[in-house]
Amino acid sequence: MRIPRPSIPMLGLLSLLGVSACTSATPYADLPQTTVRGLYVSQDGAQTLRPCGAADIHWITGSDAVLEPVRTRSEARSMALGQPHQGVYAEVSGGLETPPAEGVPVGYDGVLHASHATLLADHLPPSCVATTPATAGA
Repeated sequence: MRIPRPSIPMLGLLSLLGVSACTSATPYADLPQTTVRGLYVSQDGAQTLRPCGAADIHWITGSDAVLEPVRTRSEARSMALGQPHQGVYAEVSGGLETPPAEGVPVGYDGVLHASHATLLADHLPPSCVATTPATAGA
């Protein structure tokens, strides 16, 4: 079976319309891009990240392909310790939405739409203190 190729005039028309077969825009490309290291926790289907040295808590969204390794490790650590909601030290990159859009539970300082996530360790290093809101600035 022969697959027809688009004609040169058709390719020109598609490029004028902003259609491209070679590129795909990320849905959050217009948001400020950042990389955050801190305490990643997977709990009851929600994923959060508390940056090192900050009282902020970010709600994390992203594809399963991106977040599955850190989510799996966080959940495995909780099971191994026999305590729910145990975190791991992770680095998450993506578009940061502050303040968060509607639909995000109250109490989150932003939504980090993850494009990349890396498990760094099971425990926070001494250089990364996950500050709680009650101890922030103390």
